[in-house]
Amino acid sequence: MKNQFNIVNLFLITISLFLYLQCAPAKLNSTCDPESESFAITAFLEFASSDESFLCPIFSGFSPLRLDYGTDFLVMRQEETIGILKPFSSEPITHCESSPSLPLGIVLDESNCALSGTPLVGMNATKFMITARSRHKQITIPLVIKSLFIPKFAFVANIGSGLINSYTINATSGVLGAGGFVAAGGGPESMALSANQKFLTVANRNTNNLSQFSINPVNGNLTIVETISSGGTIPIAAVYHPSKDLLYIRNSENIATFSLNPQTGDLTLVNTIANVFDSSGIAMDPLGNFLYVASFNANVINSYGIDPISGFLSANLIQSISTGIRPRRLVTHANGKTMYLAYDTGSNISTYQIDVNTGFMSSIFPDTPSTGVVSGAIVSDPVGKFVYLANRDSNTISMYVTNSLNGELIPLSPNTVATATEPFGMAIDPSGKFLYNTNIAVGSAGIFTINQANGILTPNGNIGTSTSPAVILTAGANP
Repeated sequence: MKNQFNIVNLFLITISLFLYLQCAPAKLNSTCDPESESFAITAFLEFASSDESFLCPIFSGFSPLRLDYGTDFLVMRQEETIGILKPFSSEPITHCESSPSLPLGIVLDESNCALSGTPLVGMNATKFMITARSRHKQITIPLVIKSLFIPKFAFVANIGSGLINSYTINATSGVLGAGGFVAAGGGPESMALSANQKFLTVANRNTNNLSQFSINPVNGNLTIVETISSGGTIPIAAVYHPSKDLLYIRNSENIATFSLNPQTGDLTLVNTIANVFDSSGIAMDPLGNFLYVASFNANVINSYGIDPISGFLSANLIQSISTGIRPRRLVTHANGKTMYLAYDTGSNISTYQIDVNTGFMSSIFPDTPSTGVVSGAIVSDPVGKFVYLANRDSNTISMYVTNSLNGELIPLSPNTVATATEPFGMAIDPSGKFLYNTNIAVGSAGIFTINQANGILTPNGNIGTSTSPAVILTAGANP
């Protein structure tokens, strides 16, 4: 009986102790106290939060400072005021700075990293490093900024006559005003504009040389600087580096690199590398890190790295990626993350995504159909919203909008706009408001206004050229 009594007492004591522990006040000295029962929830809320204050000071050494403008690529227009662009920051900012200094007229608020102002000059895409500091932390993020030039001039190369026509651009209407003309070499089929907008290079396919011209900043008329060898045979394509005084020429057997004297315009051959023997287009990413070369015979695009100091091409390919049959013309998206490829005879556009750090390309979308079979030029607007393809056989231009996240092409409705006979070359003005095309069969250039909301082209007349206009190029100028 005594043992039963002891067992009952032990049971009651155990129950009482259990109830006491369950009902005892919890250790809630603070939600930030590691001994607190709610500390785990506090930690979860802190690391999952995106507000601008810490729930607990103890976490300040673990969570990094965050700064986000919502994009890593900003496009502005010269002499157009931008609204205040304030980035998200995970903590109050105590100081902010940029390296290099932002474009003239753009202000960086040192207290919160907000951008504002009016860009006073045009500028090719340039990477800026924005550094923000809070009380205890620091972060540096890249931000690419492009300031679009005010349109000034247009130039047309005529393969039939070997002449180069000059035109002025009305910055409000886009209408072209006829200027002078000069003689280039035989079969001018490609042109390139120097980064400082002062010199025009014409690649003459039939005479294996380059015609170098200076541009009159008042009326756009051209003056010959020199005529030199292209560094190979059948120069078919030309492109300038966006920030270095370097020119790249696609000859049939090599890629030649020339240095440019920015004062005189003189060119000097400084490097060549062998390439697959054929004739197709080339394109460069907006920051000048990679060069892409279409191979007409091998049905591939070859990718080359560009030395950040010398600007020379690496002799070793980054990649050789397969394409469809007879790739001819290619263009990069304004942000450098997508490449679009048109074929010599084919009704499709191929889209390739680009790793901006390595230059490596990948193809994840099916080809986008166009309405023509024989293609002309393909162009992308400088803002990065629209892509256009000339269709020689159907006398139309196909119109597309680009997906802002992945670069995918989406046909506009209607998908085409009519041109004169055999549209071949195309160019968009530096501000992204107007498109021009050459009509190779009838000796004219078409003028179109780009609807900035949806990309639809509206015709605005034609202007005469010389014989067989193949290429058109536009230029801007700084004050």
